[in-house]
Amino acid sequence: MRGLIRAPERLKVSITAGAVVLAMALSLFSACEPPESQGAFYSLQEAYDNGWLTQEDLRSIAYYHHGGKKAVKDNLEHKLVWMDEEEGYTPIPITPEVLDAETEKQIKQTRVNERHDEGNKSKAKDISIVEYYGVYNGCIAVMLTERGYRYERILNGNIVNDIRFLYGTVNQILIWKEKS
Repeated sequence: MRGLIRAPERLKVSITAGAVVLAMALSLFSACEPPESQGAFYSLQEAYDNGWLTQEDLRSIAYYHHGGKKAVKDNLEHKLVWMDEEEGYTPIPITPEVLDAETEKQIKQTRVNERHDEGNKSKAKDISIVEYYGVYNGCIAVMLTERGYRYERILNGNIVNDIRFLYGTVNQILIWKEKS
């Protein structure tokens, strides 16, 4: 009779093994869902339409994005030309100069969640903030890239309240706003 487990002890072993398997399965499924993000992304137009960005905010973001130049339509040749901003123009300073680690983490997590909802299994380490243009009324202006994601190279742009934004790829400036 050595090596045999009596019925009550077998029941204890089965219950314990079942609990361990259930705990492992639950942790596996919860690991599939990324943590909830603390914010959301909006286009420049959406942020402006919602009253979160002003005309001056847009102009400052464009100034930093275009390196102190602005794109102006040449009506004679029907093309865009680059001109220096007006002499004496001072954009809103980028403050803070660098995003803190926690805010960066939240922005990246928001992108991970967005991409997860689209069926992509990105991780925060795959997301990079390639441009940071400042904080305006609690809205953070950034451009992101994602490792492994191919951004089609095309001349791309949009106009928000008479301010022109040009891009060399389909990637565009995003506004990240913390959830209220």
